Amino acid sequence: MQKRTIFTATLIIIIGLAWAGTASAGPLQKRIKNQRYRIYEGIASGELTYREARHLRRQHRQVRKLRYYFLSDGHLTHRERRILNKRLNRNSERIYAFKHNCCFHRRYR
Repeated sequence: MQKRTIFTATLIIIIGLAWAGTASAGPLQKRIKNQRYRIYEGIASGELTYREARHLRRQHRQVRKLRYYFLSDGHLTHRERRILNKRLNRNSERIYAFKHNCCFHRRYR
């Protein structure tokens, strides 16, 4: 009986840790998908030129690769999450600027 209880408790802990590791990357994944949608929406509506879209996709791809690299050990640290959020914020500003043809003081940042 005691072995069964220990096995069940261990199983619950393992499942909990696995769930927590994937949950930490969820909001970032949602932001990445949203930005990809915004880029394709800009292309379809004509708000983005081919060159602008190519630049935005390249930046987007770099953030995705960085996310995969950070997740290679199974979880995101607070520092890694902060870095990804900062990059996603910058990309979001770029998408807005290119779609609205705003003055872009620092070229491509």
